[in-house]
Amino acid sequence: MVGFHIRDNNNCVGFNVSMMFSGVPGLPFVGPQNAVFTLTATSTQPGNCGVNCGPGDSFVQPGYTGTFSFIDAGSFPGANLLSGIFSVTGSPSTTGAQFSSSVGGSGGSFNASATAGNLNQLVLSSAFMSFANQTQETASWSISSLIPNFATGIVTGNQAYPASSFAGAGSGTFSSNPAPSAPEPVTLGVVGGALMGLGLLRRKRVSRQ
Repeated sequence: MVGFHIRDNNNCVGFNVSMMFSGVPGLPFVGPQNAVFTLTATSTQPGNCGVNCGPGDSFVQPGYTGTFSFIDAGSFPGANLLSGIFSVTGSPSTTGAQFSSSVGGSGGSFNASATAGNLNQLVLSSAFMSFANQTQETASWSISSLIPNFATGIVTGNQAYPASSFAGAGSGTFSSNPAPSAPEPVTLGVVGGALMGLGLLRRKRVSRQ
């Protein structure tokens, strides 16, 4: 079983990050919000290499289930700025969140999404926004500066599990279509691109459980 975990260097609770809201009128705060970010995800699926899991080969591991949250540490301590649950709703090879990298690479990505035909693959929630009646939701993290560079572990044919752990930096973007609504009576306008973004993370890990 492979787990994807975000943890603090000291207490394994989460990271202090800065969250930006774009194109969201009617919120009870202005500008970046300090938050505590946590992410836990697990997949029992092996990863798929593009060719033979050799250096530079692509690596994609699907079938992640888990949760993430941004809990306010600024104007409204303890409030849920944004959280999400991502689930395997069908075949683990085609649903759930997905981790992508390359063998020996120094970066990667972690993505979860929901579509009109699969609304439960990702479910977003917030104390300040309503995501009811959404037909598309996306949560995406970009990972960079991996130390050590990503390498595969157990390899069978063109499939593999990640080896050990790695640390790095990252950023995240989140969006919904149509745009979410703020607490009544305000209705949000269309949100272009990323709905929210977070600042540089101090540490990210992917570790085998």
